[in-house]
This record gives sequence, structure tokens and C-alpha cells, in this order.
Amino acid sequence: MEQYGVYLTGWNVSQVDVAPSGGTNAGSFFNNNAGIGTDLDLQKILGIQGAQFHFFAVDTAGEAHAGEFTGSTWAYLSWLGAHDGFQVREFSWDQALLHNKVYILAGRGNPKGGEFEGSELYCLFSAVLCSAPAALTVNGALPSTTISTWEFRILVKPTAHTYIKGGIWEIEPSLKATNHNSWPGPDWGFDRAKGEYFPVEVGYRTNFSNDLYPRAYDIGFTYDTSVYNDPLYNTRGLPRAVYGGTAQPRRGRTQLYIQAQQMLWKPEKKGTRGTILFGAANFQLSGDPPVKRGFVGGVVDWGPFSPRPRDYLGVAVQAFQWNDRLTQAMNDTYRKQGSHQKWTNYETMLEVDYGFNVAPGIMVAPYFEYIWHPDLLGYTTLPSHVGFALQTGLSLFMQLAPAFDLPALHRIRN
Repeated sequence: MEQYGVYLTGWNVSQVDVAPSGGTNAGSFFNNNAGIGTDLDLQKILGIQGAQFHFFAVDTAGEAHAGEFTGSTWAYLSWLGAHDGFQVREFSWDQALLHNKVYILAGRGNPKGGEFEGSELYCLFSAVLCSAPAALTVNGALPSTTISTWEFRILVKPTAHTYIKGGIWEIEPSLKATNHNSWPGPDWGFDRAKGEYFPVEVGYRTNFSNDLYPRAYDIGFTYDTSVYNDPLYNTRGLPRAVYGGTAQPRRGRTQLYIQAQQMLWKPEKKGTRGTILFGAANFQLSGDPPVKRGFVGGVVDWGPFSPRPRDYLGVAVQAFQWNDRLTQAMNDTYRKQGSHQKWTNYETMLEVDYGFNVAPGIMVAPYFEYIWHPDLLGYTTLPSHVGFALQTGLSLFMQLAPAFDLPALHRIRN
């Protein structure tokens, strides 16, 4: 099929997890995501130079969310979808222009999943993060990783290692509540749009083909035009937790992020095994989103043992400092319940994974997660004295192309 410009792509991620201690309730839960798609080289198929077409669909099933057990809204399974069902993840035209200096992507897609503030390392983890640091999602009206909305993105490459990119994505909140179970569905119109999401990123990135110790550095800015609920006040300007009423509508949120990744050490000079350090920080600039500051840091040792060159060991930490208005609202809720407890205005999550490569394209990864000060944001009546939570489980990753030795179509994202 490669000679005709057709490339198959797909994966399956199954996760079984247990919350054995701490949190608000002991229990177990399961999640499965299966994806299938195709990449088309339109130069081979139609003779259109530099053109590609991407289609990918995802089916999500299972409970997936640990909040009812750990008490943490954002210590979820990394492959969580907004809801069960089938949805189109990408349906887009990808066009290279000006001797591969400019790339335009248009159609249906998602600004996460490698487009903005992304790393190929993030989805090696099972709970702390995937696709992008959670603050990028928490502080905006982005769709979940499994969902697509209308998009337009332009990428400019001044040099082989540098890039500038920006885009616009439709914000369609109804996608998080229901799915169309077909394509196109009613959500493919523009009548459900409630705003736009504008991300911009400038970065520097190398790989093993041009750098013995690959690295990536970027800085980005996002602007979300959609309406959101003020975390503290009602429409009368009074604390809603105390006086009730409807949340005061707010419009417009901006944030700044910086991100870095660097291979630090390798046992063989020209090999690909080695230790990679990564980190990211997100800062609220305007508006009142839930996270005032978010931080991610970690290390991945790829091929930690020479007889196991495709295994990995990963450690990641993610921390949130919550918005001041949200902190006051949570403390008001405690006082209304007759409690003198104070809500902790930060949450920290630590995850340790080991990925066993059992065959090409098949990885089994047990993980352990410890959560300090679960946020309790999913509770109407706040539990008392929830200082920590444990979460552990097993993820099974399967990728179609390497498992069946299928060719892949290279695409440019940065």
C-alpha cells in the first residue's frame, strides 16, 4: 500500500487501576481507548506536491476517572476521554509550501496531541499527564484528547531546528457531554461554537539524525475567548458558595508556558538509549482559570538495561497552585458545612512507571502514583481530612505500525 500512498495507523491502550488507600474511597476502575486511521500521501495518489491527508477515529470505553476514589479531579487516567463512544480524532489536510518552509493544517483536529506544549515522553505515563501538561487543559475550554473540532494551524520553519506556529480551534462545549457516533454529525456545523482557542508557540528541536543528545525548548501563549464561570462570585457579585445563585459569567483567559527537554547521558555515544530530563511550567496571565501556576518535571531512562534496550523507566511530578478565588470559594464551602478546615491551595502528584517492551509495538507498564492534597473539586459536599491518595495500576499499549512492521508517513509538527 505504501507505493500507492496509503499508510495505516492505529493503537489500543487498556488500563486497569486501583485506589487502595487514602483519598475518599477505595475502588478500582478500567479504561480502554482504541484508535484506527489512515495517512494519505496525496502526492503519490493525486500528484499534489507536499500534500497529505490524515484521518483517525477513536472509540473510548470504561470508567476512566479516579476522582471518586482519590478525591483528585486531575489525577485521572492519562487516556481519559470526555465520554464513552466513537469520535473522530482527526480529519485534516496537511500541506507543505515554499520548499517545506511553511506547513498548513486545516480540518478537524485537536491542539493537544503533539501540536502545542507536547512531548513524545508524556504519554509514557499512565496517570499524571498525557499529550500535554494538565494545566493547558484545566485553564481553557479545550476538548479532551479524543475529540476534534474545526482547526487551522500554520507552521513556519526558519531553519531546520527552529519553528514558529500558531492556530485557531473552535470551542464547542457540547462535545464534552455527548458524541455524534458518526461523522459528520451535528457538531460538524458552526452553530454550536462558543468561542475560539488561539495558541502560539516558538521553539527549537533536534533529533538523533542531527544531534547526539537531542533537545527541545519552546515557549507558548494561549488565548481562550469562550465564556466560563467565575470560581467565586455569583451574578450579584457575592460569594456563590455562601449565597448560592448563578455563577458570574466571565470571558477571556490567557496563559504563558515554557517547556524544555534534554537528553543528558547515554551509555553509547551513537546509541539512542539514555537519560532524558524534561519539564514545563504554565502561568495564568489573565482571567480566573482554576490553576494559577502549574509545573511538570521528570526523567525518563530509555533502555535502562542493555539486554532491555526498548524498556523505559519514568518518574514524573506535576503540581498545581490553585487560583486565589477558587481557594476562597472552597474555604467558603467548608465554612458553610460548619467545618473550620482550610482547603490546601496546591496539589502535587508523583508517578513512577516501568515499561516492559514485550514485542515490537507492545508495551506493558505498571505504575504507582502518590497524590498530596487531592483537590476534591468534584464534590458538592467536601470530605474532611483528605491529605493523600494512592493510585496504582497497569497499562497495556499496542501500536499497529511497529507491531506489524508497517511503514509510516512522516509528518511535520515542529
